[in-house]
Amino acid sequence: MIKKSDLKLVPSTDPILHTQMKKFDFNGDIDAELFSNIMHEKMKEYGGVGLAANQVGVNLKMFVMGVGEVKYSIFNPTILDLEMDTVSMDEGCLSFPGIYMKVSRPKTIHVEYQNVKGEVVQEEFTGLTARIFLHEYDHMMGITFDERVSKMKWDLANNRKQKRNKKIAKSQVQKLIKQIKEDVQGQAL
Repeated sequence: MIKKSDLKLVPSTDPILHTQMKKFDFNGDIDAELFSNIMHEKMKEYGGVGLAANQVGVNLKMFVMGVGEVKYSIFNPTILDLEMDTVSMDEGCLSFPGIYMKVSRPKTIHVEYQNVKGEVVQEEFTGLTARIFLHEYDHMMGITFDERVSKMKWDLANNRKQKRNKKIAKSQVQKLIKQIKEDVQGQAL
């Protein structure tokens, strides 16, 4: 049985992120609906619009996606067709917090998956929903979004993140020093 408290984001270096996931067995030990609900809660907790099972250490072909009231639970996904028209947009990943890069993906996709009841669903997704589906589907195949851009773009994105983190850290240190000075002056009076 999977418990919400057991599911934590794995580090970006964890081999499970580069492993093809096993098919979800609807007759197995894991209740699809319960697992789906837990995954949606974790996605919301982490502030994402998608979350794949392997991102929280579970080797199963399953991911959730959605914004607000629109929620999808995707089991054993297959891509049936990708339209040739692509669009490049900023993309981020919970496995690589603070890194955003332009990734080119098809505008429209035709997919097949199983829902929480194990029923086969065929659907067409466009725009942001297609992008999220493809990003999470990549996780099922052991592909992370850093593999969708050149090494140079990845290095630039990492450098931007490190500069932002240094700036934030410096600002926090300055606030702490100011607070200590104020505390010391207050005690001297």
